[in-house]
Amino acid sequence: MNDEIMEGLLLINGVDIWTEYGAWLAEEKEGETTNYSALLKPPAAKAQMAVSFREDDGEKLPEDLGQKWEARDVTLKFAIAAPTRAAFIERRNAFVAFLKAGDKGWLSMAVTELGRTYRIYYRECGNYTHFQDTGGSVAGLFTIKFREPDPEL
Repeated sequence: MNDEIMEGLLLINGVDIWTEYGAWLAEEKEGETTNYSALLKPPAAKAQMAVSFREDDGEKLPEDLGQKWEARDVTLKFAIAAPTRAAFIERRNAFVAFLKAGDKGWLSMAVTELGRTYRIYYRECGNYTHFQDTGGSVAGLFTIKFREPDPEL
């Protein structure tokens, strides 16, 4: 990977994850935009308080619905690569520990290309795929679910 292209694309709590951990947002297939789609998808609106009377059709709602967003989960795919198995394990463990700890648990994820910063926290690591090439390089692709409790557009 080209350091000049990767540097500064994703900062978490001010840390460039490419420079510090060799990690980046990854797609499984060329041309996919799964990560950015997950980040840019608007959250669901909270359910409205409705009253349903048996003797009336439909339901009754207030004139001013005052729409508000639900909290949401955002699942992103990350990859980490390293020249050796030991370096890979060290980077992976340090990266996951960094995400779990955050700043009192909170993560400020700044996505440079989107011009957005998300206030999230780590929930869980999902699918994990491990790769090792014959030259000794090791990489892993995994999904991480984050929670955004107060989403913004």
